[in-house]
Amino acid sequence: NLGLAPNSDGKVIRLNIPAMSGEQRTKMTTRVKKLAEDSKVSIRNIRRDGNKHFDTAEKDKAMTEDERDKGKEKMQDLLKAYENKIDKLADEKSKEVMDG
Repeated sequence: NLGLAPNSDGKVIRLNIPAMSGEQRTKMTTRVKKLAEDSKVSIRNIRRDGNKHFDTAEKDKAMTEDERDKGKEKMQDLLKAYENKIDKLADEKSKEVMDG
């Protein structure tokens, strides 16, 4: 159902894959953006869990309030770095798909 017709010369089977249409490229770009957003949601959940651990450690007197705040700040910096990386990769892939 893919519209591919195999060709055989007796030794090798060849499948000619047609170029994607504009509509297919647009759908693929939308999918890339959705995957990027899902990835961001995942790392935000990790940040939330990390912040909970910092709060718990501070309540249990395992760390000071300043250490907790520094930990949360570092967690936020990591989140921003990875969000930027995700955005960059998604933009590159979208451009690659659209340029063909």
